[in-house]
Amino acid sequence: MTASARASDPATDPSCLSYGDAADFVASRRVIAPGQAMVAARHAVPDGDILRAALCRKADELVYKMTAIRADGRVVKVTVDAPSGKVQTVH
Repeated sequence: MTASARASDPATDPSCLSYGDAADFVASRRVIAPGQAMVAARHAVPDGDILRAALCRKADELVYKMTAIRADGRVVKVTVDAPSGKVQTVH
């Protein structure tokens, strides 16, 4: 895996929070639950399955970075605004 591929992978992205830190943000209701973010991502990629999801920092905001795979095998990156649950990007 190349360095650029690792950086875009939520599992290895240094801007992403640990499971415990993410759970604290969810518990404090500052962000939506991961399942809610996955529902939003599935609506944006209706023929896809979510493979990975992580709560990450993007500048001064929190986002869920997700990796999905479409039925045709293409990998898609989805970014969801963590406080609102709105899909920001699909690549």
